[in-house]
Amino acid sequence: MQSKTRRHLIAAAAFGLAFAAVPGYAQKPALPEGNINFIIPVPPGGGTDMTFRALMEASRKHLGDRTIVVLNLPGAGGAVGLGQAANKQPTGLNLNSYTSEIFTLPIFQTLSFSGKDFRPIIMVNEDPACLVVAADSKINTLDAFIAAAKANPGGLSVGNSGFGNIWHLSAAAFAKKAGIDLLQIPYAGAAPTVQALMGNHIQALVASPPEVIEQVKGGKMKVIAVMSDKRSPILPDVPTLKEKGIDLSIGTWRAIGAPAGTSDEAVKVLHDGLAQGMQEKSFIEFMNARGLTIRYLPTRELNEFVAHERPQYEALAREIKATAKP
Repeated sequence: MQSKTRRHLIAAAAFGLAFAAVPGYAQKPALPEGNINFIIPVPPGGGTDMTFRALMEASRKHLGDRTIVVLNLPGAGGAVGLGQAANKQPTGLNLNSYTSEIFTLPIFQTLSFSGKDFRPIIMVNEDPACLVVAADSKINTLDAFIAAAKANPGGLSVGNSGFGNIWHLSAAAFAKKAGIDLLQIPYAGAAPTVQALMGNHIQALVASPPEVIEQVKGGKMKVIAVMSDKRSPILPDVPTLKEKGIDLSIGTWRAIGAPAGTSDEAVKVLHDGLAQGMQEKSFIEFMNARGLTIRYLPTRELNEFVAHERPQYEALAREIKATAKP
């Protein structure tokens, strides 16, 4: 996963060039009549849900001012919702969350869909993984966490958003790099994982900084490491893994896709409307207030990004599956 500094520079340039080339949205979308349906394969309240709901609201007027119906269909790390999304008609009115789970979940489970069942439209957001413990935990540093894990191999429980989910992969990749064995506990999304930590059902979790920042500010949780090239702007006092000698940078990227077979014309209309939504003040302020990082990539650049990232995530998923305990 390439340097995020370089990627952000590329994204910023692409964002500016794209809108310099697109005139005001004078003509209305040539989509069929009806509502736009958007499937989010995780429960409400997490970073994915917050990001996409805010963007749908900001984009509605740029997509013919039609109703956008957002459906949360969680389960099996996202496989339930993605399975239903893959079977929707490619009319241009069906959208879905497009993340690395589209490629990694089929490696962990026998599923009815794969990456070929979707086409990406637009990149919206990117955030790193972070390692979190409860505020009253005796573990206060990354060194203490690793020491505790080594003292009790396989006994330190870490929650994630479902096996095959990016937070499962992030925790497993961290464990491998740190030379420790963790007990991974899957939940149906980031929000229930946070609740599990607050209820002392698990000893730690891996999620993105925005998904835990309110609990951190409220004195209920503490972040002991961020898995990125540089420190998170909303957690400036928290060290990165690399600062502690662990060479790992991993996290989530969130894009929007549609069923394979959706026409090029429809994809362009959807991209342009969603891209204008990303420029709405309401969306920018919403994301900034929650520490969610906006990252724009248009369709062509997103396809190139996926082509580069996909084999790396798939290789990581296969490695984790091969070494997982039965």
